[in-house]
Amino acid sequence: MKSNQPSIELWQNTWNKLVATEACDDRQQVTPIAEDQNLLPLDQLLERCIKVFLTTRSEVLESDLSIAVSQLSMQLGADYGLLLICPEQKQGQPLAIPGGTYLPTDLQRNIRSLVGNADQWCQLVSERLVKVIDRQSDIDHREQFLLNAMAADTVIMVPIMGRTDAGGCLFFSVSERRAISDSEASLLSTFAQLFFLVLDRSRMVDRLERREQLLERTERLANIGSWSDDVLNNCITFTKHAAEIFEIDPDIQKITLDDYFQFVHPEDKDRVARVLQHSVESGEPSDMIYRIITAQGNEKYIHGLGEVLQDDQGKTIARSGSVQDISEQQAKERRLNQSVVVFESTMEGIVITDARSCIEAVNPAFCQITGYKEEEIIGRPISILKSGQYGSDFYRSMYQAIEDQGYWRGEIWNRKKTGEIFPEWLTITAVRDGNNRVSHYVGVFSDMSKIKESEQQLEHLSYYDSITNLPNRALLLSRLENALEKARTSQRKVGLIAIDLDHFKHINDSLGHPAGDRLLQEFAHRLRRRLRDSDTVARLGGDDFMVVLEDVVSSEQVQSVSAIIKGLLEQPFDAGVGQELYISVSMGITLFPDHGSSVTQLLSNADVAVFKAKQEGRNRHQFYTNDMTQAASDRLELGNQLRKALQREDELQLYYQPQVCLQTGQLIGAEALMRWHHPTEGIIPPGRFLPVAEDNGLMPELDAWALRSACSTLARWQSAGNQPISVAVNITQPTFVAGGLVELLQRLLNEFSIDASWLELEITEGALLEPTPQVLDTIAGLKSLGISLAIDDFGTGYSSLAYLHRYQVDKLKIDRSFVNSIEEDDEGRVITTTIISLAKGLGLKVLAEGVETESQLVFLRDNQCESYQGFYFSRPVPVVQMEELMGQ
Repeated sequence: MKSNQPSIELWQNTWNKLVATEACDDRQQVTPIAEDQNLLPLDQLLERCIKVFLTTRSEVLESDLSIAVSQLSMQLGADYGLLLICPEQKQGQPLAIPGGTYLPTDLQRNIRSLVGNADQWCQLVSERLVKVIDRQSDIDHREQFLLNAMAADTVIMVPIMGRTDAGGCLFFSVSERRAISDSEASLLSTFAQLFFLVLDRSRMVDRLERREQLLERTERLANIGSWSDDVLNNCITFTKHAAEIFEIDPDIQKITLDDYFQFVHPEDKDRVARVLQHSVESGEPSDMIYRIITAQGNEKYIHGLGEVLQDDQGKTIARSGSVQDISEQQAKERRLNQSVVVFESTMEGIVITDARSCIEAVNPAFCQITGYKEEEIIGRPISILKSGQYGSDFYRSMYQAIEDQGYWRGEIWNRKKTGEIFPEWLTITAVRDGNNRVSHYVGVFSDMSKIKESEQQLEHLSYYDSITNLPNRALLLSRLENALEKARTSQRKVGLIAIDLDHFKHINDSLGHPAGDRLLQEFAHRLRRRLRDSDTVARLGGDDFMVVLEDVVSSEQVQSVSAIIKGLLEQPFDAGVGQELYISVSMGITLFPDHGSSVTQLLSNADVAVFKAKQEGRNRHQFYTNDMTQAASDRLELGNQLRKALQREDELQLYYQPQVCLQTGQLIGAEALMRWHHPTEGIIPPGRFLPVAEDNGLMPELDAWALRSACSTLARWQSAGNQPISVAVNITQPTFVAGGLVELLQRLLNEFSIDASWLELEITEGALLEPTPQVLDTIAGLKSLGISLAIDDFGTGYSSLAYLHRYQVDKLKIDRSFVNSIEEDDEGRVITTTIISLAKGLGLKVLAEGVETESQLVFLRDNQCESYQGFYFSRPVPVVQMEELMGQ
């Protein structure tokens, strides 16, 4: 029995020699030696094995060990050898590696016996002795078991010591008993320990590789990369995943600190540099979140941790740590913060409940809308808000929709803390957990009270007139349709009275729209107060009203109502301008079914009857008759023909009425008046076609035509060398206030190259009543062009000294009604002289219209009127006759 302690000097010399000198990558494999060759000595075999094991790989290690065991078996003359290595921490089965020339057929049974009864031979190993055990010697039961298990007469047992206790054993089955020298025992022990160390090293390498793989998987899953910083050599080493985070080539594992800072976001560089500098100087760990710009140009958020390694003098020599890509986490936090801001600041109420519909959270808007404080409502069931207007079926269908679709959306009435119920637009969404079970409900709602009020107001505006609060055309049509249906059933009549306020446009033009609106309101009030509740009084727009009378028996009944309406006008109206106004109305009457069977036909016929009442002198009513429709058709046809006349060159013409100086009798100007030479009807007077033009919206086109024609005539007169005169062209109020007039005149002046001082525009007082920016710009533009401005029919409207001064009017024209009354009453003379004095006082020119007698002429001359026009001197004449008068 020999000691198995190897020669320390032999072991160390052999190992160090091989490690120091065999720096080759080629793996040297131990190969079996043939029987007819000389066997290698054990020490040379040991060197050769060490040389192989230095470069062996784990996948061929057992094969290399088996070959080595075979070599040893041959060296010792053994039939075979068996290497048994105990499992780590005694867990699992021992590793068995056989090797040799004569392996028994029942080797696996022998190995199972040894492995299954390891406690028997492990006790022998603990003695740490190389033994030769044979059946002829005095042996104990453990040794007897070993001989039986190996199926041998002699066994050489070489113990292997682990880190703390028995590590395994190397057995050799020998046919003939032989002795083992001390040197052989020592070498065999060295072999055994070498086998253990190689296997142990392989296990450690495997563990390290598994740990590295685990670390790499962990880093990848956590988006973490590791780094180490050799501070003294300015070299930072990245792990593979750290390189992936920075999106650099995986082959680039080492960079400098300057390279690293190239990745740091420009806005974060100073802060990162300060933190790292403090960590290096103080030795304290670093922990910061900052941004980087990767090699691919992507921005990421990084969480960096770093530890410091210092030498004995406290100088930092290295740093190591990790970087984690937290971009997604930061994005989630930003979204969460945004959600919190939205939750807190949105104007919509938000309530979150658990799966049992108990309230867990509410936002400020919820509290503001419902009146509940947060602490009052948390933990209470959402049913506290129920209004009581809905049954259980409604809520069942609501939650069924949430279950099927994930949400419910609709209008619902709920209850505030005060008990007041209110409408809200509500969306309820189900929130599900990972198991697809509802964990919460989120309700988002907006108070629809104001919307409901607005809808009611919009509905009112849709069916009621905004000025008079009477039904408008839409509601009138609906009520009239219903009235006709009832009349068909009851065999009664329905009466329609269309009402038009006479000369209402003059009130708007002279007193302004506020005065006109006030008059409309007062008239509507009188109608509504006097007529029956069952009667519909509607305003269709402008000064047009309509009265619907149901259950009418006869036309006399409708006629009596028209008399009542006329009687409502006997009292004056207060239009808010400091003076009382009297108005009259023209009314058109139609009856169902006498004058039509449909709503459209009845309304149309009523309008035709109104027009007939106006033609008959206004301030009256007129029942519809069939011949009126023909007259309306004629007016429509006249409108169409007027449109065509505007496109022709010979139908529309300007006539000129001379304007004469009262002191010298000299012709000083003319007013351009439009005439229509119809190809079949001859001359159509303005009183017939101008109302048609106004109804068809043709006045702006007629104004533009008159200006062009007058400018063309002026150009001819100026080029002929005539004495300067002033040609006045009437411009209607829509053209004057709409804009574009100055631009039109500028183009005409340039086109015809005429002197603008020859041109004068006549407008009514109504065009100047509302000093809109457009009106002011138009007047300023006219003055800049050098065109004069005259007020036509002065004194018939809302005469104001303010607008005469503000608008820089050049001339006043006294209306013919005042001139005609000079010979009849004192009032006409007083008004005329007052207007003349007013014009003189303001430095304005003054002209009298409609002078027809010598006595009128003498009165005007005696009272310092400057000029006149009228039949006394000349009627309006064509341009040729005007040129003759100019020549005289």
